[in-house]
Amino acid sequence: MQRQAGADAPSAAPHLRLALNNERSVLEPARLAVLQFLSPWALSAQVIYRVELVLEEILVNAVSYAFPDGGAHSIELAVEVHPDSVVLRFEDDGVAFDPLQAPEPPEPTTIDCAKPGGRGLMLVRKFAKALAYERSQGRNHVTIDIARH
Repeated sequence: MQRQAGADAPSAAPHLRLALNNERSVLEPARLAVLQFLSPWALSAQVIYRVELVLEEILVNAVSYAFPDGGAHSIELAVEVHPDSVVLRFEDDGVAFDPLQAPEPPEPTTIDCAKPGGRGLMLVRKFAKALAYERSQGRNHVTIDIARH
């Protein structure tokens, strides 16, 4: 995991940039790096929970499904703090996947029909103040704004 933190210009938003391997082992170090970066802003427990959930869901999906060739790839993560939101930007060269177009999982009709998992993107969409996707030059670009208040 490569890390860069700071602000490029005096008016730029404080940011953290991480280059992550497409392996599950990067999830916890990435989470800890993001939490450390966000600590000076004394965000509410609710905002931190939302950031952690979004971070985990998007990274797990990328690591699990974006690279069917199984080769080594990089997932770029940028975190920015703005007055009204925390912005997470994910970029990878995996298979195209637009989280805005993914269907909601069907509601189970009985407890016996309920299956674990499959609800992560629904939670990401619920917790996002704004969610954007773009496929450009063979890369996925996902931007998620999480309200600070």
